[in-house]
Amino acid sequence: MKLTFIADTHHYSPTLGVSGRAYELRSGSDQKCLAETGDIIDAAFNEIAQSDTNAVFILGDLTDNGERVSHIEFREKLYRLKEKKPVYVITATHDWCCDGFPRRFCGELAYNDVPVMRSDELPDFYRDFGPGDAEELFVTDIGTVCYTVRLSEKLLVLCLNDDKNENGHAGYTPECRKWIAAQLENARRRGELVVGIQHHLLVPHISPLITGGSTCVENREEAAAFFADSGLRYMFVGHSHIQSTEAYVSPAGNKLTEVNVGSLVGYPAPICEVTVNDDHSLHCSVRRLQSFSLGGVKIDAQSFLARHACDLIFNLTSCRTKAEFTQRANALQLHGEKLARFWPLIKPLLIKTDTALVWDAYKLLKAVGLAAGVSRADALEYRYKPLKEMIGEVWLSALDGAARPHPRSGAYYRLVTCALTAPARLCKNNELLQKLEAAADNILTGGAINNQEADI
Repeated sequence: MKLTFIADTHHYSPTLGVSGRAYELRSGSDQKCLAETGDIIDAAFNEIAQSDTNAVFILGDLTDNGERVSHIEFREKLYRLKEKKPVYVITATHDWCCDGFPRRFCGELAYNDVPVMRSDELPDFYRDFGPGDAEELFVTDIGTVCYTVRLSEKLLVLCLNDDKNENGHAGYTPECRKWIAAQLENARRRGELVVGIQHHLLVPHISPLITGGSTCVENREEAAAFFADSGLRYMFVGHSHIQSTEAYVSPAGNKLTEVNVGSLVGYPAPICEVTVNDDHSLHCSVRRLQSFSLGGVKIDAQSFLARHACDLIFNLTSCRTKAEFTQRANALQLHGEKLARFWPLIKPLLIKTDTALVWDAYKLLKAVGLAAGVSRADALEYRYKPLKEMIGEVWLSALDGAARPHPRSGAYYRLVTCALTAPARLCKNNELLQKLEAAADNILTGGAINNQEADI
C-alpha cells in the first residue's frame, strides 16, 4: 500500500490582504508563503490526485491562523482532491488560532477582527476527511478529536490531535493516553501495523537547540518512550517545517522512527511518499513540488520558495536604517525596540554580513583565535564566495534535510562547522552551546538517516 503525507499547508485566504506595508512585513518574516498558498496547494493536490497513492494524510496546521474564510477555502480544495483519493486530516493549534491573534492586512495596518474557527468546531467541519470514517474516536478536552482509520485488514493509522495536555502544553491528557494505549494494544493482539500521525515532534530533529522546547510535545523523552513501549514503530509529524527523519530507542530498548515532514507551502515543498511493505517496514521517498501557476504564469517552485525562505534572513541583514531594522525585527518577534538601542553596533555587522566574502569571515575568525580546524587552503577554496550566499545555503540545508549533503572531509564542511561552533568555543562552560557542533553536522550531512529516501 502507498501513502502520501504532507504537512503545514497553512492556507491563507487572499481576502485577508495581500499587499501593503503591513502585509509585506508579515510575509517577509516567514519561511512559508502567504498569498501564494492556494496556488501551491492546488498544484500539489493535482499531482497527488494523479499519483498511485492509496490515501493522503495531512499533518495539521491546515490554515494560516484559524481564519474561518481560510478553512472554508481549504476544505473546498480537500473536496476536489477527495474525488480522486481518500483524504484524512488532523488539525493543530494554527487551525483554531491558539494565540488569539488572527490578522488581516490593509495598507500600513494589521487588524485583528477576523472570524476564526473554534477548536470544538473543527471535528464536524472536517468530518468528511477522517472523523466521519473513524473506527475509534476520542474527543479531547478542547473538543478536537483523535481517531483511528483502517486502510486494510492489517494496517491502521492512528490520527492524533496533540494540541493540549493537562498542563495546557502540546501532548496528551492521561485519559487520552489510556485511549491511545488501548488502540495500540488491540492492534498488537490482531497482528496489525499501526502508523501514527500527530503535529508536534516527539524527538528533536537536527538538534534540541533548533527543534526542542515547544516544537516537541511536553516531557518529550517520556512521551516518546510511551509510544515506543506501547508498540508504535512509526510516527509522522509536522510543525517544525523541516524535512528530517530520526530514530528513537526507549530506555526499555524499543525503537520508534519519526518522520518530520516539512511545510508544503515553504521550501522545499515536500511530498512524502511511503510504501508499506508486507514485513511492516516502510520505504520513504520525498519529492518536491517543481512548479505551480501564479496569476496564469508557471513558476519554478524550488527557486521561488528558496528565495522566499532566505528573505526571512536577508530582509533583516539588508536593513540600513534604524527604523527599518526595528520594524523587521518586530516582524520576526525579536523585540525590535530593545535591539535598536544597539543600532550603532548592529549596523556595521549587518553590512558585513550582507557584503562580506567567506574569506573575510575566515580572517576575522582567525584574528580572534576561533579558526581552529580550518586551514588557509580551505578558506582559499571559497574565498570569493559571498558570505550571504553560504548563509542561505546552510539555512536551506537545515530545511530540506541536507538534500545536497556535504562530506565531513570537505573544506565547506570545515568552514561552516567552524563558524557555527564559534560561540561554543567562546563560552566553553555553556552546555547548550556545546551542542552546536552536532547541530552543524546534522545540517550539513543530514544525520544518520537519509532524509530524502530511506528504508525504515
